[in-house]
Amino acid sequence: MKDTEIIEALRTKLSISGGRHLYGVLGSHPRLDVFARKLRQANAPDGRRFPKALNVNLGILQSIPDDEFKQLVENEAKRPEPTAAHVAKAFESFLRSKLRGKGLIVLSNLEMLFAYHIELNLLRSMAADDDRILLLLPGKRSGGNVVMFPNLDEGSYTLPSNLIAENHLWELSR
Repeated sequence: MKDTEIIEALRTKLSISGGRHLYGVLGSHPRLDVFARKLRQANAPDGRRFPKALNVNLGILQSIPDDEFKQLVENEAKRPEPTAAHVAKAFESFLRSKLRGKGLIVLSNLEMLFAYHIELNLLRSMAADDDRILLLLPGKRSGGNVVMFPNLDEGSYTLPSNLIAENHLWELSR
C-alpha cells in the first residue's frame, strides 16, 4: 500500500473508541523511515500531528541503570537468561511510561525484542481503549506469515500470528 493509504486507514481505525488498538506497518528500514516522516506530517483523528516514532532499543537501554547494565554485559555470554529477563522488564517499564492514557505511540527499532526473544503479547494487552500502539516493523508478508528481518543471513523471525489483527497490519509498497 502507499503511505497515504496506510495513514488514511490508520486514521479511520483510530477514530474507533474501544477495543484492541495494536497496529503494524511492514517494510524495509528505508521505507519505514520515509513512512515515519510522512506520518509525522499528517494529522491524527484528533487534529494534532501524529507522534514521533520512539526508538524501543534506546528506551530499553535507558531504562537499565548504568551499574546494572555493566554487570549484564559482563555476564551475558555465560548467563543469557538473566539478561533477557532484564531486557523484558526494561521494555515493560519503558512501554508503561510511554502509554499511560496518552493516546497513540509509534514504536520503531524493536530489534532487541527479537534478539532476546521477548514476549510480544504485552504489546497486545496494553494496546486497548485509550492506549494505542503503532509498530514500524522491518519485515514482509510471506506465505501467510509475517517475517521479520527477511534479509538476515543467520535467520529471520516470524511474528506471532495472533499479535496484530490482519486488518490492523499494512505493508508498504516498494
